[in-house]
Amino acid sequence: MLHRQLQNALEEIFGSQFVQDALEQSERAQEVIYDRPQDFRQAVLGFQRLSFRDEQQRYAEALEPELGVALICALLDDPTRELVWELGLNYI
Repeated sequence: MLHRQLQNALEEIFGSQFVQDALEQSERAQEVIYDRPQDFRQAVLGFQRLSFRDEQQRYAEALEPELGVALICALLDDPTRELVWELGLNYI
């Protein structure tokens, strides 16, 4: 249930097509997380500090698409979440 609510919220913020496309690119997301952990960290922390939907949507629009895909997969895709955990990127 919580997973579905999170996905719905991300679809409102990023757009349902972007979320669907992102989940189909989980391997690419994992590469981005592995190759650019600091950029990924900044993307996550920047997103987490926002409270209002309009702020989150503006942030998502300005976010580099690869980092948006990585963020979505880190939240919704089990293998990507495992990679985040294995790399010690526990701030998500």
